[in-house]
Amino acid sequence: MLWVRKLMGWVLVGMAAHFIRPLLPETWGIILLAGVAFIAGLHLGWLDKTKAAFRSFNWLKVIAGLAGIVIATFLIASLFFRGPGVTWQPYSEKLLLEAQHQKKTVIIDFYATWCTPCRELENITFHAPAVVNEATGHFIMVKVDLTQGGNPLYETLLKQYDVKGVPTIVFLNLQGQELGDLRLVDYLPPDQFLKRMAEAKKRISEKGEQ
Repeated sequence: MLWVRKLMGWVLVGMAAHFIRPLLPETWGIILLAGVAFIAGLHLGWLDKTKAAFRSFNWLKVIAGLAGIVIATFLIASLFFRGPGVTWQPYSEKLLLEAQHQKKTVIIDFYATWCTPCRELENITFHAPAVVNEATGHFIMVKVDLTQGGNPLYETLLKQYDVKGVPTIVFLNLQGQELGDLRLVDYLPPDQFLKRMAEAKKRISEKGEQ
């Protein structure tokens, strides 16, 4: 059926948008997906004039159209109702010294926009209110963005912390040494990430050096 071919065409367009999304800023990636879903729903549900012999075909078109619009609405709403995320700072030795002075654990996020688990961490874990509150009050949050590559400082950091890929998140004690057992190399939901933050805080408060 011609309409089914058009439906599959929109599915392919949606998949293409999904793969392009990591190359775009986060907001524009969401807008792209929402736009594809909205236009696909409008086209498949109402603009397309394809006819079929069975009576339920019109209902099928309406359902497909509504599905596209609902998905688009959900994606756009996620932009407006999501709270602020963690405030990240670029890496500097001065920042590490400041963390020692404030007796705060440093969390370094080795990140790239083309990395799906990195984006999941950023969009979900690092936007969770409890994680944001902990980060704001008790941690120095450092982002090392490896999207472009070629930064001499970042290349040095990759060797220094033995980073094999992204995401890699390291926790540093008051002496700037990594708490190796807390290293993260994949997506972790907010509740589990909070446990690692709590453990890092506990070591500082109990020993003052870890």
